[in-house]
Amino acid sequence: MSDINPESRIPNPESRIIGVIPARFSSTRFPGKVLADLWGKPMLWWTYNQAKKALPNIIIATDDKRIKEVAETFGADVVMTSSSHPSGTDRVAEAISGIDVDVVINIQADEPLIPPEMIRQVAKLLEQGVLMATLRRRIEKEEARDPNIVKVVCDVESYALYFSRTPIPHNGDFYKHIGIYGYKKDFLMDFVKLSPTPLEKQERLEQLRALEHGYKIKVGLTEYNSISVDTPEDLEAVLKSNK
Repeated sequence: MSDINPESRIPNPESRIIGVIPARFSSTRFPGKVLADLWGKPMLWWTYNQAKKALPNIIIATDDKRIKEVAETFGADVVMTSSSHPSGTDRVAEAISGIDVDVVINIQADEPLIPPEMIRQVAKLLEQGVLMATLRRRIEKEEARDPNIVKVVCDVESYALYFSRTPIPHNGDFYKHIGIYGYKKDFLMDFVKLSPTPLEKQERLEQLRALEHGYKIKVGLTEYNSISVDTPEDLEAVLKSNK
């Protein structure tokens, strides 16, 4: 349930696209990471401001009042959601269920340096009429061996064939999957109702649910990269990077 007036959720009601940042406090490896200090401000502030450079309409979806209070101090629209959601996608779906938009961009809260160009690129892919879109970036073989880096292979029209934590294909060019997603709103509301699938469970990759149920995912190619903060060590890596 939201604590704000639905009409105030979209600063620009003429826009038919919205970005949603799902933000939870609980994290197995780094509890409270979205509020961790980064250059004197909470990490969520950086993610939010990067997203605002790309889209006029951004909301933060959370189940934690601590996050809500902090987000409201820097002027963000916040939607309170259930604490029982199994994934950020489910949280995004609840947050936008009553909002009249066509396209939804799911922006990860733990990527404080996400380039706005990546968000805009996903939005443009949705303008082509696809139901779901994401991004990939070419990587070297050494990176491809890291199970924490998700790889993707695509067909000749840049639709995903498979995502995996193992190096795919066996020999050739490797592409890292960038964890930003765009959806047509109607498809998103249907997607979260789909049953989890065998490969999704084996790879621990939610996007495989769409493929296993026969839906297509458009995958744009980007030269940009973004650092995900999953541990305190990752935060140190961001601090050492050029912002």
